[in-house]
Amino acid sequence: MTTARPADPTTLSRLALRRFVLVAVWLPIVLVAVGVAVQLVLLPQVPATIAVHWNAAGEADGFAPAWTQPLATIAFGLGLPLLIALTSLPGLRRGDRGMTYRLMGATAAALSALVTVALTWTFVMQAGLDSSADAPTVWAALAASFLAAAAVGVAAWFLQPREAGTDAAATPAMPLALAANERVLWMRAVGMSRGAAILIVAAVILVAASAVVAWVTGADPVLAWLLTGVALLLLVFAETTLAFHVRVDDTGLHVDSLLGFPRFHVPLAEVTSAARVDVNPVGEFGGWGLRLSTGRRFGVVLRTGEAIEVLRRSGKRFVVTVDDAGTGAALLEALVERAATRS
Repeated sequence: MTTARPADPTTLSRLALRRFVLVAVWLPIVLVAVGVAVQLVLLPQVPATIAVHWNAAGEADGFAPAWTQPLATIAFGLGLPLLIALTSLPGLRRGDRGMTYRLMGATAAALSALVTVALTWTFVMQAGLDSSADAPTVWAALAASFLAAAAVGVAAWFLQPREAGTDAAATPAMPLALAANERVLWMRAVGMSRGAAILIVAAVILVAASAVVAWVTGADPVLAWLLTGVALLLLVFAETTLAFHVRVDDTGLHVDSLLGFPRFHVPLAEVTSAARVDVNPVGEFGGWGLRLSTGRRFGVVLRTGEAIEVLRRSGKRFVVTVDDAGTGAALLEALVERAATRS
C-alpha cells in the first residue's frame, strides 16, 4: 500500500504563480481578444452610434460612437484584471501565499468575463439595426454576463492550487531589559503608503467633483445624492485611515487615528505575546486600511513591511504596520514579563 506524498512547497509555489498568471492575465487576454474580434467583424453592420447605457427599465438612454465599444472592452475587460494582477504578482513572487491571492486571480478572470460578455453581447444585438434608438432591452445581456462571470470565476478558482496561508503565529520578540520600576514609553506615527494614499485622495476628489457636476447640471436628484453620499463616505474613510499614532506603555498597545477615531487598545493583561512580522497587505489582508484576515487576525494595515503582531489571550491577533516594529514588540514582551513577575 502506498500513500500520497505531500507536494513540495517550492513546486507548489511555482505552480500557484503560473496558474495565477494563467487565470489573471492570459485568460482575460484571450477573452477580450475574442470579444473585440467579434465586435470588429460586426462593426460595419451596426449603426454609427450605438446604445451603451440602459435605464432601470432596461431601455437605452445613453449612446456613443460604435468604434468606442471595442476600446471600452479592452480598457475594462483587460485593464481592470491586469491592475489586479499587477498588485498581486509582486507578493506572489516574494513567496507570499494564501487564499487572498487565489481569490484575486478568480476575481480578475470573472471581471474580464463579465465586462467582455456584456459589451460584446450589447454590441452584437445592435447589428442590422437602422438606429440605436431601436436597441432591444439589456436584460439578456446582463444575465449572460453574470452567468459567464460566475462560471469563469469558479473555474479560475479551482484551476489554482490550494495553499495554506502564511498566517501562522509568529515567534515572540526577545524582551527588552527593564528595571523593576522603570517607566517606559515607545511611540511612532505611521501613514498610508504613498501609492494607496494617492489613490484614496484621487477617489475622493473624483467622486466629489462628480457630485458637484451632478448638482450644477441638474442631473437626476437620486444620482446627485448618491454621489454626494459616496463622496462623504470616502472623505470620512480617508480622514480616519490615512495615518495613526502607535504607542506602547505599561497599559498595553494603543493605535489611534490622527483624528482620535477609530482607536484601538490591547490591554497589557490581554497580551499573550508580541512579535515583529512582515506584512503583505494584498496577500494577507486583501488590501489596505482596517482589515480582517484568516487566523482570527485584525489589522491596521497601511503599507507593506514590518508590523507589530499581538496575540491576545482569546486567540485573536491584532496587527499594525509601523516602523521600528521590533522595538515596540520587544517592549511589549518585556512589559508582559514584568507584569507576570509582579502578580
